[in-house]
Amino acid sequence: MTDTPREPDNHNHPDQGEVPHPQADTSVRTDDGDPSRLSDSPHEQQPPPDSPDTDLVLGDTTGVVLTFSSAHGFIHTDRFGPIFVHKKGLATGCTWLRPGQRVSARILQGKRGRYAYGVQVLTADTITVVEDTPHAPEHLPLTQNLIALVAKRLREKDPIALSQIRRLYNHFGTDIIWGMIAETERIEAEGGMLLVDGSRRRTPGGVFLFLAKKRLSREERTRIFSPKPQTNPQSQNSPQSKQTPVPAPIVEKITWDTRASLIGTVRKGQGKAHTVRIMVNGRPTSVVERGSMVILTLTHNGPLPTVPKGVLIPPVVPTTTTVAYVSARQWRGVAEAMVIPDEELVIEGAMIWDAKQRAIAVYATKITSKQAQRATRTASPTTPTPAKNTPT
Repeated sequence: MTDTPREPDNHNHPDQGEVPHPQADTSVRTDDGDPSRLSDSPHEQQPPPDSPDTDLVLGDTTGVVLTFSSAHGFIHTDRFGPIFVHKKGLATGCTWLRPGQRVSARILQGKRGRYAYGVQVLTADTITVVEDTPHAPEHLPLTQNLIALVAKRLREKDPIALSQIRRLYNHFGTDIIWGMIAETERIEAEGGMLLVDGSRRRTPGGVFLFLAKKRLSREERTRIFSPKPQTNPQSQNSPQSKQTPVPAPIVEKITWDTRASLIGTVRKGQGKAHTVRIMVNGRPTSVVERGSMVILTLTHNGPLPTVPKGVLIPPVVPTTTTVAYVSARQWRGVAEAMVIPDEELVIEGAMIWDAKQRAIAVYATKITSKQAQRATRTASPTTPTPAKNTPT
């Protein structure tokens, strides 16, 4: 018995000794039906059967080493995607594989899945994964090796983009990720992809992330591409970089007792008011009418209406007197309403401070009653809309 895989009959498989296989160019779903988890995933491959001379030959291909431990690893092939490789499947003279190496291999189909056999390093087309980790399989876990290789293929070094690629790898799996890498390289070879505003070409990593976003739902995009708070290692490790927190400035609150000094300050640059108007609600107890003038008085000692939060109010509301000057004609419009018990007036007008009377003087420009206001609000329109004449 030899160590060479069995070649198929030419009359059964005329394609130069390669056997067409329904799985050669298609991905097979797992039992749970999730398309992101494929039977060709490196994490699901099993060790190769011990009979490469009797297993079905799928074809010869080339690829790139994803990872390789002491006894087995995975290569990403140009024709079949990720393929398991055992140490027994290495060609004569080849004892070790390193991530990024370009290899040739024959792909076989056994009872426990596909695997590579006769793997030979193509030294003329070797790819280095990362310069500072030549023995990545011994120092880094499987996923980190794969992410390093993806980053190298995309020429991506931005930490935020690398974090996003890692989350995409965990979400999609090996097959879809390398399919998008192939699509990215095809777009780059055809001239690249512009940004939305057309200002410049996207980087290969930008093209890859753009293709990835098109495959994700809105919720998945939010989860994978949401900004993560970045911490500065230097600020955590260096005691010199720690800054003493600056205390918040103490803001002096205005009180009723301290308002006088503040009013004195603002009076130095006070502005000029063009109009001062006031509205007074109440019921007078006595009215004096002389000729064309009516005088009435109202007093107020609280409570104050609701004011915005934080606005200063006195602890005790002082009593204020308002003297309203109303024309006799205005008064006749509300005099009858004052016969109704508990009815109140609504007076609007200009105001001044009458220092001699120690009262607020209001010169009424409008006077009505609350009952009249309610009637106005509830009254329905009485003017009918004129009908349009229909031409005969």
